[in-house]
Amino acid sequence: MTLRHVPVRSMAVGFALALWMGASAADADAQTRREGKWQFNIPITFTFSQTIDGQGESSVDLSNDVGWGFGFGYHLNENFFLGGEITWLRASYNAMIPWDDDGDQNPDGTAQIGGTLDASSFQAIGQYNFLENKLFTPFVRGNLGFTYTDSNIASGPPQGSCWWHPWWGYICGSWVPTYDRWSFSFGGAAGIRADVSRSFFLEASFNALWVDFANATPVFDGIRLNIGWLF
Repeated sequence: MTLRHVPVRSMAVGFALALWMGASAADADAQTRREGKWQFNIPITFTFSQTIDGQGESSVDLSNDVGWGFGFGYHLNENFFLGGEITWLRASYNAMIPWDDDGDQNPDGTAQIGGTLDASSFQAIGQYNFLENKLFTPFVRGNLGFTYTDSNIASGPPQGSCWWHPWWGYICGSWVPTYDRWSFSFGGAAGIRADVSRSFFLEASFNALWVDFANATPVFDGIRLNIGWLF
């Protein structure tokens, strides 16, 4: 059993258990009441490992990891949902970096570096639930927004300054600038939703997110368990 399969199986078992609980609910609770309700949810996403190729034979091997976030939105009716979400991911990586000693734009050698990147996504979401007033419904979702990525690789020497804080007095601090960027991102998902009760639901889905970096647009895919409440 690999590390990649453990979270996948755990999510599948958890969702199956929730479906069994929902199937045992009374008919009054089994019928959804999404229309005109607000939704708050906590997405837990297992992102698959992958290799991203860049310019000059550079590449990054990104490990699989689990991210999470918060979502909020409104059900226009039983089918259409509009909202937004913020998600975070912290994953380790190994990168192959070609170097150029003489400036002729031809690699003179390569170096391997390892580190941990931080990524945050801010996405607007539109979701279509196919079935009305049913305990289970398949759905499709589209999203677009921006993703902030910090490689945590130093881009310069440490910097610092001192200042007077109105409460804490005279303070000095330092930090190290890193390579980071904001990128346009978009994606989609397909899955199944279970309205376990009138106020609680679960979703299981396959997700994909494309991030438009300067020289590449890799896709980050994975599976998601979405835990949410209606009010």
